[in-house]
Amino acid sequence: MTKEPTVDVIIVGASGRLGRLVLEAVLASSGFRVRGAVVRNVGNAQDLPGGTHCVDDLKALLGTSNTTPLVVIDVATAGATARHASLCAEAGAAYVCATTGLSSSDQAALSAASTSTAVLVAANLSPGAHLVGMFAEQAARILGDGDVEIVEVHHRHKKDAPSGTALMLAECVAAGRAAAGQEAGRQVHARDGHAPRQPGDIGVVAVRGGDVVGEHTVSFYGDGERVELVHKVSDRRIFARGAVLAARFLATASSGQHSMRDVLHALR
Repeated sequence: MTKEPTVDVIIVGASGRLGRLVLEAVLASSGFRVRGAVVRNVGNAQDLPGGTHCVDDLKALLGTSNTTPLVVIDVATAGATARHASLCAEAGAAYVCATTGLSSSDQAALSAASTSTAVLVAANLSPGAHLVGMFAEQAARILGDGDVEIVEVHHRHKKDAPSGTALMLAECVAAGRAAAGQEAGRQVHARDGHAPRQPGDIGVVAVRGGDVVGEHTVSFYGDGERVELVHKVSDRRIFARGAVLAARFLATASSGQHSMRDVLHALR
């Protein structure tokens, strides 16, 4: 039996709450080796598990001639995504981007990087969230005339709204409608005053409070019935496990833009 090739992993944002969980998950997974971590303040990251080598710049960890597959997992806050994507493309490193609140310039940089390396962008690394997205797309094909409302709930400290996952789910609904030859519909992120629902509207509502890790509900309202698809996260470690699945997939993937849906299909 041939030994599974080792995949080198660099974690960007490893000193954050999710970053630490991703680091722990990679260290505990076979076939991976942590090359290092990128943190904002190296002096405050000496307690990271595994004696992980820490730097404050991704370029310091990227080599130009990698002898083993190299995957960068970025779970840092937005701001340096475009630069990180460019650096990964130059070094031939696959790039898992789990940063939310991406700008148009970030999106352009990710698209450019995907022409020379494998790139996976996911606002939510939970496999279950993307499974719900697949269900939502199928439901939209069948229940095309239903009113759709998406409600997401997160902890009081979350900065962006609506969540990246809620926007992803809205896009899944629009894709399902389009596949059925219907109008995709506009996204409505807030209603105030005189704001009647227009045909095809996809409502997206953000709720913030307490310590909720993440909840998303996609509701299809029809006359006489309602269909709800619900995804609730109770443990952030599910995102870390999803990051490991994404990294394992990208290690052997060809250049281009990939998604967590591709990862799910590869699991079958």
